[in-house]
Amino acid sequence: MLDASTYSLYHEPTVMWRMQREDQSSHAVITPHTDGTFLFMWFINGRPLGYRRCEDWTGAIRWSEQMLTQNWAVGWRLAPEYDDIGDDE
Repeated sequence: MLDASTYSLYHEPTVMWRMQREDQSSHAVITPHTDGTFLFMWFINGRPLGYRRCEDWTGAIRWSEQMLTQNWAVGWRLAPEYDDIGDDE
């Protein structure tokens, strides 16, 4: 019998962030696989640019944060609908 506390039925991609720069857009997703690994993928203008297979969710989130930081350093900014920092701050 499966242990309900460790078994998940959710196997859909999760959008981690969306960014924009000038007339370009970028986003990243993490997709769980049935073998227990996680695929971190990033996109530019809706087209896949790269991916990294991670052994666990923590590793996939780490890659997502690294990519977000690198993008920010070269001028990308969070898309307005995902930016929780108000204009008055």
